[in-house]
Amino acid sequence: MKKLVKIFVVAAFAFGFGVTAQAQEREATINVGATVMDALSVTANGNLAFGIVMQGAAKRIDAAGAVTTTDSSDPSTTGATTGQFIVHAGAGSSVTLEFEVPSVLEGDGDATLPIYFNKALNGTSEADNVGYGTAGSSITRLEVDEPNSITFPSTTVNDKIGTRVYVGGTVIPSATQANGAYIGTITLTATYN
Repeated sequence: MKKLVKIFVVAAFAFGFGVTAQAQEREATINVGATVMDALSVTANGNLAFGIVMQGAAKRIDAAGAVTTTDSSDPSTTGATTGQFIVHAGAGSSVTLEFEVPSVLEGDGDATLPIYFNKALNGTSEADNVGYGTAGSSITRLEVDEPNSITFPSTTVNDKIGTRVYVGGTVIPSATQANGAYIGTITLTATYN
């Protein structure tokens, strides 16, 4: 009987702890937050155009729009313009700008014209042909062959936080380059990081 009482007391004691353990409560909290940014947008605002290019004479348009050529005469600036995109994003945000560019411009038939971005007239030396900024500010160089992570400026373009992306380049026609128009496409993708 003593043994039965001991078992009963131990069982009641254990049951009491079990009930107490089940009644215990634990909790933790986490914070919830969000950062609202301006909508990210990219708009084409002008085509890159080299205008008249002479056979055998490289022609370059830099990010600021300056035209140079290896032709011994003055470079023709008629019709020569830097390409331009407008990008809107939140001021101070981290944005990646990434380009998809052609290595050649396509002409009639099989004719192609080599084009280089961030290259000088010789096609090998580095040059600042692509960059971002706004009118009256310095242009910051961008690479076309790799993503560019930038801290978005607080400047305004068209009454919104934005920047202009200027795209120049260098074309190097051969001495026997086929006459005619040559075209290609440049794509700029902007992504919040």
